[in-house]
Amino acid sequence: MSSASNLARIALSFGLPAGLLDRGPALRGTKFLARAALMARFGGRPFQMVNVGACDGALFDDVTPWLHRIARARAMLVEPIPYNQKRLRANYPDTGRFIIEPVAVTRTRGTITVHTFDAAALEDGTLPIEFIGCSSVTDTNLMSGKNAWGEADANFNKFAPHLKDIEVPSETLQTLLDRNGIAYIDAFLVDCEGADWMVFDQLDLKRYRPGMIKIEVGALPAAEIGQVVVKLKTAGYQVGFQAEDVWAFA
Repeated sequence: MSSASNLARIALSFGLPAGLLDRGPALRGTKFLARAALMARFGGRPFQMVNVGACDGALFDDVTPWLHRIARARAMLVEPIPYNQKRLRANYPDTGRFIIEPVAVTRTRGTITVHTFDAAALEDGTLPIEFIGCSSVTDTNLMSGKNAWGEADANFNKFAPHLKDIEVPSETLQTLLDRNGIAYIDAFLVDCEGADWMVFDQLDLKRYRPGMIKIEVGALPAAEIGQVVVKLKTAGYQVGFQAEDVWAFA
């Protein structure tokens, strides 16, 4: 998004009445983040983000790049794919403020198989760059053929040779929060291509109560989307849907 578009979006988010913002949760998210950037100029505790499934923190991401706009902002960025980790660190080089956890989040500590793509094919353009964000520990996204390419699709054979499975370490969400000393969360993001509820289910909303939560639900079965919404509503969050994401505000 261009600088001019960003500025226009910020101005619009502050100018619209709350009733209209509630119908456009992404715009409400812009207002939340812009306000955090403004408040950070006056001191106070640093803005704290937790992003599980951070990818490279830039492509197709309208939230994580705000870390560069919010003074003194900090983040725990969880990303299990080595190729993405390198891009993520290049985009967020301050190791003191931006922690990269090179693991997958699971319900128990161990290792897990992640379906992903060959890095060389992404680099040389053989695969669309969008595929950088399609790795998954589940079979509910692009690699399974559900809601995307599959063996019945004429294009599947072009991509299938570049699919691969890798083993990555895994930890529970609470373990990661504890070992990084995260006592509060201002923004919590999950984009795990089908494992989103499994991650969000582990977040203690009473303990952390993030001001903003964004969860991708496009690869979740209907029952798990319902569980996401019920957990948020029960905790008193205002919830909105936009595209494949659930946005929630305390």
